[in-house]
Amino acid sequence: MTKDICRPLSVAFLLLFTAITVSSCASPPPPRAEVDIEQEKFNYNDGSLWPGQNRKNMFFSDNKARSVGDLVTVHVIEKTTAINKASTQDEHSTDNSLTIDTGGASATEMKLGGGIKFKGKGSTGRSDQFSATVSCVVREVLPNGNMRIEGQRRMQINNEEQYIVVRGLIRQDDITYNNTILSSKIADADIMYTGQGGIDSGRQPNWLSRAFGNIWPF
Repeated sequence: MTKDICRPLSVAFLLLFTAITVSSCASPPPPRAEVDIEQEKFNYNDGSLWPGQNRKNMFFSDNKARSVGDLVTVHVIEKTTAINKASTQDEHSTDNSLTIDTGGASATEMKLGGGIKFKGKGSTGRSDQFSATVSCVVREVLPNGNMRIEGQRRMQINNEEQYIVVRGLIRQDDITYNNTILSSKIADADIMYTGQGGIDSGRQPNWLSRAFGNIWPF
């Protein structure tokens, strides 16, 4: 009898321990992409005064990123505003009359009437703004000239780690003369801003609350 009672309790404690362990694990920071960058090599004779083609000896070129391994500075300026409003108005009315002849000099008239009115309004709004500057590396140059870029910044302020990740596709024509580009010009943009530390953990429930929240059926 005792074994039959202890077995469900053991299973319950095991499930509780598993929930606590899983819920207490913090989400890891975004992984840093490690991509082998192969620079284009040019053949030149040993002893020649030609040092090889690079940006310093290209007469008809600018400093814009164009090859794998080049750097480009991304100005992240994102601002979104959403406003949604809705209103509903409904009105119904009825008016009925009934005349009853009692056989006298005048008939009795009865009137019935009713009405229903409903009026409702609702509105929601949200505004977000984020700005940062991230230097990205050209990871791939597509056949049409578009470039796939990726960059990441990690900052640590008062034991608070902050990560900014930028990925996406850009056109060389959208790069400015000083080798910068706006985030609004990035196609398939993946911009992520996250952090770990006291501020991030302070806005989350403690491990016990998360554990009971996972197994609480109501």
